[in-house]
Amino acid sequence: MNFSALSRHGAFVVLLLFYGAILALQFNHGLASGDGHGIVRTTQALLNGGQLDVSRPPGHPTTEFYLFGATGWILQKVFGVEFDDKVYLVCQAAGAVATLIIFYNLLCHLGATRVRAFLAAICLAFSAQFFFNAVDGEEFAFGLLLLLVAVRLLVVRPATPNFSRLSLSIFSFALATGCRPELVFAAIIFPIYCLLNPELGRKYALVSVVLSAIAVSFVWLPILFMGIRAPYTAGMSFRESILGGVYRIIFQAFTPPVFLLLCWTLVGALREWPRQIKSRNFVFTISCAVPIIFLAVFFLHPSKAAHLLVALPFLLLLAVDRSLAVVLALTFFTLFGAVVNIDIFKDRQLAPPFFVSGSYFQAVHQKPYYRLNYLRKLFDQCQDRPAVIIGNAWPWDFEYHIEHVNLPLHEKDFHGEIKKDIPAFLSSGDHCIFLPPEAAYEDALLAEWQRKGYAMKMDAKLYRTLFARYDVRLAISSASADAGGVSFTLFRID
Repeated sequence: MNFSALSRHGAFVVLLLFYGAILALQFNHGLASGDGHGIVRTTQALLNGGQLDVSRPPGHPTTEFYLFGATGWILQKVFGVEFDDKVYLVCQAAGAVATLIIFYNLLCHLGATRVRAFLAAICLAFSAQFFFNAVDGEEFAFGLLLLLVAVRLLVVRPATPNFSRLSLSIFSFALATGCRPELVFAAIIFPIYCLLNPELGRKYALVSVVLSAIAVSFVWLPILFMGIRAPYTAGMSFRESILGGVYRIIFQAFTPPVFLLLCWTLVGALREWPRQIKSRNFVFTISCAVPIIFLAVFFLHPSKAAHLLVALPFLLLLAVDRSLAVVLALTFFTLFGAVVNIDIFKDRQLAPPFFVSGSYFQAVHQKPYYRLNYLRKLFDQCQDRPAVIIGNAWPWDFEYHIEHVNLPLHEKDFHGEIKKDIPAFLSSGDHCIFLPPEAAYEDALLAEWQRKGYAMKMDAKLYRTLFARYDVRLAISSASADAGGVSFTLFRID
């Protein structure tokens, strides 16, 4: 080990240790992401029964088949450890730390000072969506890791074309699309690389596109044999996509101050773009192109703020190149946003700007471990009359606390009685039945319970989320509401 090299980058090593410790503290606090639970189930089905399946269409072969499949097989065969929620969280943390290392290495290789590279790494590490997916979440960090590896392989000094490195870069990119399918739009980096290199040109740009398509097809081969299904959509009109996209970009993907600084950085870079293209600056060109492309794509399908995470490292490359003052400001507001943020929605209703807990607390407090207080208040809704209670809590929230003997409930599955495999959680006998949000659409079963004399109750905030999510101007003032022909009494839990 080169200890002298480590000492030169001591601040970054300390950051990695600190960041890893923060993530490790959450390993035993459960998995909050619904898609994360789907990934774990898909991986377990592959390991235990050899069954190829996708947790979410169109599929994520790199993580669910290759990475997690191989990791789970090694743990199972060598150590006798099952691939479960905790292993998944460890993998997520490892992917996030590896991404920070590659990003820092890329910055240093591009000539950034260690101070600027260190500050940019902090900006990425504690950005809202990166931290969300490092501590829980989905495979965004792995997709970003492989995409940054692809870029790093193309950045060599002197800038002479190397077919082996280009091929490895294309394959790394193809693996990235197997983590997050939307990363296919980042394929633009390869024709740009060829067009800006005087020894390659248009012919090789076309070849790079063909090679990228072949590599992506190879990575996605299992999914192609299974049959590709269309991805889920957000179910929004064009107007809602625009308004929802703007909100998610400013308040969820970033924070308002960070968003403004990044916009200012991008606009300033675009002014210099013609000159940089003439000088054949590959990194500068893709750092402008990739964010613009993904901003445009995001507005067509603004379902998750994390889809914009891919733009952040490239915007940070521009900021590092611009000035130390910009990087310092981004670092300050990123860390500030991890503690305190600004929002304009309260209980799904439009409100004047107000302060809310920052991204760190939002990411951590979504975990089952921190949901006990809400579940106990939900349990208080179980009064003298038998009741069916639909709360803003998922099956894994109940299961975590039942396993830790914090709630006097037992689980029951209604196989064949409902459209989906949704569990119910019952108190003494079946006096009170607690259901997750998805059960709100099981009209026939809910109507049957209502006929049996059960009081039907639902969290008011959940009702707005499910049935009035885009009616953001008016509050739900009524104490009751109908859903699928079933009348619910609405309750509020602070």
